[in-house]
Amino acid sequence: MDRGLNQMVKKLVGTMDLPADAILDLPRITMIGTGEMLIENHKGIEKYTSTEIRVRIKGGHMVVHGRRLAVRFIDRDDLKLEGVITSVEVEA
Repeated sequence: MDRGLNQMVKKLVGTMDLPADAILDLPRITMIGTGEMLIENHKGIEKYTSTEIRVRIKGGHMVVHGRRLAVRFIDRDDLKLEGVITSVEVEA
């Protein structure tokens, strides 16, 4: 999406009170305590170990660090992680 159109869509989303994650394909990240994470609108997994999971998201990457990390569910849009999550980094 070109820059002008992207700005217009963002303004429209704000004006009409629409969910930005759905309209702009932004990731929605939900954590339940430190043991479960749901990432919606992901673009795929780049790295997967029991201590680090690197996920592509629109505009960059997200890295989840922890212990005993596991992918419990994955489909085209949603990714559910479980384990002991110690930190989350977002790289633009």
